[in-house]
Amino acid sequence: MQIELTDNNNVSANNRFQRDDIAALFPFGDKTISELCRDHEHLLVFPDSIEECDDEIGNGTLYSIQNTDNPDEVRVVTGNIMGFVGIGNIKLKIKSRFDLGKNDYFLHYMLQKVLALNMFDLDLNSGEEGLSELLMLMFPHLLKSAIQQGVFRQYQCYNHNDSNVHGSINVSQHLRNNVPFSGRFAYTTHEYSRDNDVTQLIRHTIEFMQSTHFGRCVLSSCRETTENIKIIKHYTTLYNKVERAAVINRNLRLKSHPYYTKYRSLQLLCIQILCMEEVKYGEDDNEIHGVLFDGAWLWEEYVATLLRDCRFIHAENRLRKKGIALFTDGSGLRYPDFYNDEMVLDAKYKRLEECKRVAEVDRNDIHQIITYMTALHVKRGGFVAPLTAKTEERVTAHLRDGISMIGIYGVQIATSASSYIEFVVQMQQHEKDFLASIES
Repeated sequence: MQIELTDNNNVSANNRFQRDDIAALFPFGDKTISELCRDHEHLLVFPDSIEECDDEIGNGTLYSIQNTDNPDEVRVVTGNIMGFVGIGNIKLKIKSRFDLGKNDYFLHYMLQKVLALNMFDLDLNSGEEGLSELLMLMFPHLLKSAIQQGVFRQYQCYNHNDSNVHGSINVSQHLRNNVPFSGRFAYTTHEYSRDNDVTQLIRHTIEFMQSTHFGRCVLSSCRETTENIKIIKHYTTLYNKVERAAVINRNLRLKSHPYYTKYRSLQLLCIQILCMEEVKYGEDDNEIHGVLFDGAWLWEEYVATLLRDCRFIHAENRLRKKGIALFTDGSGLRYPDFYNDEMVLDAKYKRLEECKRVAEVDRNDIHQIITYMTALHVKRGGFVAPLTAKTEERVTAHLRDGISMIGIYGVQIATSASSYIEFVVQMQQHEKDFLASIES
């Protein structure tokens, strides 16, 4: 059974289902993302460091099950999370509520911008292949993060049969191979090697992706990715295509290393790419597989790519960098999403286009932006949200000082594109309109 929902669908009319049809979803309803990741290691969440995420994605839920006036029906209510999961025979797809098309172009486009992948002429699918494409899009980023910690090393056991003994004698093997004695000894060594189960898994993933058109496009999208691929291939000289199943089986228990922390997410991603059937159709009702994206985080990172060349500073709350102090002694650090000497902007993954006045925005959001403006001594502030339609006039309001102004800005999401390349062209124009609006 395939279920397609949008994020934040609490007011949707399309989230009602027969109770018996979605029984497999019940054990996972109302569980936090942190709980799901702790209990089900084959669930990949992006960003991968959910504990450090400013939006506290770990405390949110994937979905909740609510009763209706009909005892045989329930409502599946989603939060800010997008993605694909497989639970038993149910395939659950949660897309962005701002994407009105059929092919999830918006999610793919944001990922490409955030992950700095130069890809345009793609044949994106809305069905099961869409998950495979999303997983492949994430591979260069996670590979880069892992390689930055060094190539994964672990002790490997090697069998030798020569005269240069430097390990433990393997008596049974020696008697089998070296009688009568020919000057050689069978022995075993344990060596700290970069050619191991984890790097072999990465190599098999690279080879698999290079066998597909989409995968080749992803792996050749930037020079850094091609260099990282060369590094992995250099250290995996024992690669053998026919051993793929054995390599996957040896990696099903994910590695936890105190230093190579980024390899765990990469290892899980590789397993999911190589085992798409299990991801799409998980046979165990007690397990959940798939990949999830925090919509608020992804939207903020996408807006950051647009403002990168406009002298805006993007505060890094997760790393506690580029914050501003509210008090003269340097205390009270806060982290505006984007700011410069003239303006402060707050990225909001919300439907702000429905607001006729700035005062209709959530009061906490308004208080926050005013605090940032005061601390930074700037006269302009605003919110940046996705738009599903072009607004005739930007909504603005002046504060009581008569000088400071707050506005609602946005990037219109293309909805009429018939292909991905057409979607990209339309989005590029909408992005120019957005940049012009904040400069006016």
